[in-house]
Amino acid sequence: MATVSPMLASTLSGKQVMSTDGQQVGRLHNITIDPATGSLESVIVETERTEIFGTEQDSDGHIELPATVLEAVRDHVIITPPPTAQPE
Repeated sequence: MATVSPMLASTLSGKQVMSTDGQQVGRLHNITIDPATGSLESVIVETERTEIFGTEQDSDGHIELPATVLEAVRDHVIITPPPTAQPE
């Protein structure tokens, strides 16, 4: 996982999510954090896709991905497939 500068979670919500191959995959809906350590656990993407990196969309139209997919946060949230994911 890439090192991301500290920032408020509220500034992330709604950011466009793009894969490292330039595909727009959705918007960042939320993140989950381990309360004991403060470590980022997952990113939740709101998307029209039925799956991202082999993880299927839930009934609310969200896909929860492990934090290890996070590559960078700039104008967009950039995600990269985990090592075991199949290319889309």
